[in-house]
Amino acid sequence: MPFTNFNRTLEASVGYFELGMAEEALRELDTLEPADQSEEEVLELRLVLNQHLGRWAGAAEACAGLCAIKGADIDRFIGWGCCLYELGRIAECREALLKAPASARNHGLWNFHLACYEAILGNNDEARRLILRSLELEPSLRSMALRNENLVPLLQKP
Repeated sequence: MPFTNFNRTLEASVGYFELGMAEEALRELDTLEPADQSEEEVLELRLVLNQHLGRWAGAAEACAGLCAIKGADIDRFIGWGCCLYELGRIAECREALLKAPASARNHGLWNFHLACYEAILGNNDEARRLILRSLELEPSLRSMALRNENLVPLLQKP
């Protein structure tokens, strides 16, 4: 298999990142053809680079692209919500999670994050339902829930 310009650019970007040169790594990715910008490897690298640089808008954009790929993992949607959370865009966090496949409803961490966003948005009944569902699916999340100031009041008996 010949080493394509795409592969060379991706390798150069990874190399820059490994050298601690995240800005240069992003610039390298910017040189790719528009059609290559939505490739999963490019989006994943953009996500990592933007997170590393604390550029949450860029990270959220990369996550949105990853979530648009058919068969995207539920963790991608959780990550998208987390990036939006860093930007203080809580209603959008909720919407990002709700775009996940229906199977997410049986994923403990998905329910946990959605419970957090619902609680922050003041939807306490829904948040309580979600956190209890989360703990039913993954009891190990209880210690994390007990350290979350938005969820602790929901875990106490009404």
